[in-house]
Parts: sequence; structure tokens; C-alpha cells
Amino acid sequence: MRINLNQLRAFFIAAKEKSITKAAESLYVTQPAVTMQIKSLEQDLEIKFFRKHGKNIELTVAGNVLFGYAEKIFEIVEEMEYVLKGYADSTHGALNIGTTRSFARYLMPGLLSRFQKRFPKVKIILKVGSSQEIADGVQDFIYDVGIICRLPYKARLKVIPYSREEFCLAVSAQHRFSKCEVISLKELQKEPIIIRENGSGSRYAILSLLSSHNVKPQVLLESASIEFIKEYVIKGQGISFLYKPEIRLEVAQGVLKPVPVKEGPIFVQTDTVFPRDVDPSPPAKAFLQLIEEEIQG
Repeated sequence: MRINLNQLRAFFIAAKEKSITKAAESLYVTQPAVTMQIKSLEQDLEIKFFRKHGKNIELTVAGNVLFGYAEKIFEIVEEMEYVLKGYADSTHGALNIGTTRSFARYLMPGLLSRFQKRFPKVKIILKVGSSQEIADGVQDFIYDVGIICRLPYKARLKVIPYSREEFCLAVSAQHRFSKCEVISLKELQKEPIIIRENGSGSRYAILSLLSSHNVKPQVLLESASIEFIKEYVIKGQGISFLYKPEIRLEVAQGVLKPVPVKEGPIFVQTDTVFPRDVDPSPPAKAFLQLIEEEIQG
């Protein structure tokens, strides 16, 4: 037998108020409606829950047992309504974000901190991967939102341009380029270059930049590890294009040198990506709204 929640609520309020009249007022229904709900509950369970006591009603032993359970049930119902209301107005819930390793370390902390000041009860789950892995994960609904370096995107993704992040040509302090005030991209034609792995958005951006200047780099090796690339460059084994915030410490220590390029500063576009033609969750909508506000200044 399944207990009807409306019947249980009528019983619970009547038991709390010790009055059918007061229960009817509290539930905004008529007295006969409350009486009918309670009688139906008693008939279904074949147990009496109330007995008359003057003008009031009292609980039977079975009624007291049911009241204890009903109290717990409606505490849970109230909590459920509160939490679900939070989901609806973005104050609760979870937000799955995918980003690159570099951005997780340098770009995301400030952005997520600003979001959590507004929505402190939203749980943020931040995962990292290459730009392509994150784009694929957003398309497959693994992530609600991705913040990545620009790629050739598939049609199933919607894109909001977010920021332009500066990269630089990084060389060892002992490399001959370290003494140059400026380097032309053409001078890199035969220079061994260390690049990021397939799927990296910065790799795509840098190789596209070089190609636009008819430069075909001599790729020495590829790696997903920024630390490995930096160490290789420090040892003078090659040069690389690296995210500026990522080499601050090494530059301060004097082991890496950023070299300006004649063609101007190197900026890589970052994008916020999310599934097209799908309603974002309330926390995702709130996050996208924050992105829009920051873009507009």
C-alpha cells in the first residue's frame, strides 16, 4: 500500500494543530476535505489515528507512531524543496568545468573566486586536459563549460570569446637569441622547436602563426608536460613558445629569457565553449553570465 502524501500532510497538520479546523485553515481547504483525507488514510491502513477529546482531537498510539515518521518525512520534503529552489536560482548544485593545465593554474583561480563570491554553495568540479580533450568533453556533456585555447570547433559547440592570453618565445639564458633585442619569425626556420602535444590549443595557435609567415619549424619533440618543455629549453636543447605567466619564476631566476618577436606580441585567443541547442544548468547559466559581464567590462 502506498501512502498518499496529501493524506499524510492532512494528518500531520491536524495532529500538530490538534484541530481539523485549524488544519483546514493552514492548508487553505475546507474542513470536510481534511476529514476526508484523514479517513481515507485510516481506511487504507485499517488503523485509527485520532480520537475525540472534547472539542479537540488526540492521537492514538498508532497515530503517535505515524506522526513521528511524518515529521521526519516533511523535514526531508522541506529540505528537498529548499535545495531544488537553490538549483533553480543557481545558489546550489554543481558546475563541471574543463580547462587546460596552464589555465587551471593561472587563469581560472581568479575567475572561479569571483564566481564563488556570488554563489558560495555551488560546488565547482574543475578538470584539466588538452583544449581538444575539453572541447570533446563539452560536446559529450562531460563538462558543462570549457575554457580553452581557440581551435577549429565542431558545429555542436557554442563559443563565447573570453580573453587574449600572451605567449612568448622562450629561450635558454645561454642561447644566442637571448642577446637579441628582437627576433623575426623567419629566423626560426631551422631552429629546433619544442611544441605542445596534439590537441593543444596553444600548439594550434603557434603553428598557425608560423605557417602564416611561411615558417616551417624544425620540431624537435612534442610534450604535454610544460615542466618538461621548460627544463629542455633551460638546458639549451631547443626553444619554445610558452604562456607568459608560466615562466615568471624561471625568468626571475635568470634561466629562461623571453625574446620579443618582430611581428609583434603573440596573443592566443581563449574561448568559453558549451553545448549548442541544449539548455545549460542554472549554475552553468550563472557562470556564462559572469563571463559575459567580464567581457563587457
